[in-house]
Amino acid sequence: SGTKNAVFMRFVAFRKRLSILKEQKGEEAVMIKYHICPVDLEKEENWINNYIRHGWRLKRISFFKYEFTPKKTDIPLKPGETEPDKDAFIVRCDARSFKTKADFQEYITFLLDAGWRHIKGDWHQDFHYFERISPNASEELFSDDTSKSARYMRQAKMALTSFLITLPCFCAYFLADPFHIQDLFNIKAQYLTPGLWEMEGIKFWSALLFETPFALLRSGALHLLMLIFALLIPVLLLYYIAKAYTLSRRRK
Repeated sequence: SGTKNAVFMRFVAFRKRLSILKEQKGEEAVMIKYHICPVDLEKEENWINNYIRHGWRLKRISFFKYEFTPKKTDIPLKPGETEPDKDAFIVRCDARSFKTKADFQEYITFLLDAGWRHIKGDWHQDFHYFERISPNASEELFSDDTSKSARYMRQAKMALTSFLITLPCFCAYFLADPFHIQDLFNIKAQYLTPGLWEMEGIKFWSALLFETPFALLRSGALHLLMLIFALLIPVLLLYYIAKAYTLSRRRK
């Protein structure tokens, strides 16, 4: 126990010295979180803003990796602006497609003038993240339920487009390579290495690990995953439509 405590204290001291060196070099501390973006962008916003309200600021997003840096409140203020509070630098999300890069640039310029900086997304992408950089800007990217309902309808259209594109591909794949569910319950028969089950030790494990991906493919596991994915898209479509309808009814 004493040895463990000593090791832990050395580790804490090392991290502290490392932080001091970073501050002396002008480097920012970075907190990295891994997170799978939920289908509901409001939940995504809440997850990000929870860290922002605890003193962090979103710096970068790449795939499922979110990088946060300590929030700084010493930004230059414009006439009439107040000091940033705990809700400064909050993040909001939007789902929107653009036909041209010029349309995209016009969109982010409009929001920048309203106090929102674009931090993730491109003109050929559907999901966009914005950071509030002006303390006087509204805390919401969408000021009413009508705008929020329209966002869900845009997501529904994206889901419908994905479904219409992927459905023929799935059908062609299943027709070319029929799926037999009984093969999933007889995975052992999908291993074709001669004498595999008579091998021992490292020879057995190396052969087993090598062939397992191929055995899963032969068993129809890939078919099952594709089927689940194909069914998930219409479920998302119905979810977005239901959310949009609920918000539109609330407005009335």
